[in-house]
Amino acid sequence: MIRRKAFLIVQALFCALTAGLLAAGALSLYFDGAAKQAAGDLFYPMFTREKAGAWLLSILPVFLCSLGLTAAGLLLGIRDENADKPPRDEKLLRAFSRVREKAVRQRADGKILILRTAVLVISLMLIAAGILNGGLEDVLSKGIAICTECVGLG
Repeated sequence: MIRRKAFLIVQALFCALTAGLLAAGALSLYFDGAAKQAAGDLFYPMFTREKAGAWLLSILPVFLCSLGLTAAGLLLGIRDENADKPPRDEKLLRAFSRVREKAVRQRADGKILILRTAVLVISLMLIAAGILNGGLEDVLSKGIAICTECVGLG
């Protein structure tokens, strides 16, 4: 039991590390390209196959370890037995019931009704402003053009 949990924790850590390294690589490539473009080289490519390939090659060992751990877990049938069960933490259940009671009280006070009404009035005002601004004709003409293209008439 303890070995299974340790295996799952290590597997999760490797997956998180892989995701973090991929995100860091994407940000690194972007900021490098943005700095070059800000320096005046407007035609400097931010993302190229070579740059992305070099970055992916540097994190390949971590990715392969993560992939290997996942495959080993699948082959050995190691999984969390409690993954399909809902949490039975009593503190969590009490906190959830308090939140639910508070929400019921808020509905009874009418604050949500006032907020919904305000959002409805604002949205209707913005729709009316769009119609008066001429947006209705734009949407209609674009819709007609898209429909006739899809059917094949245009």
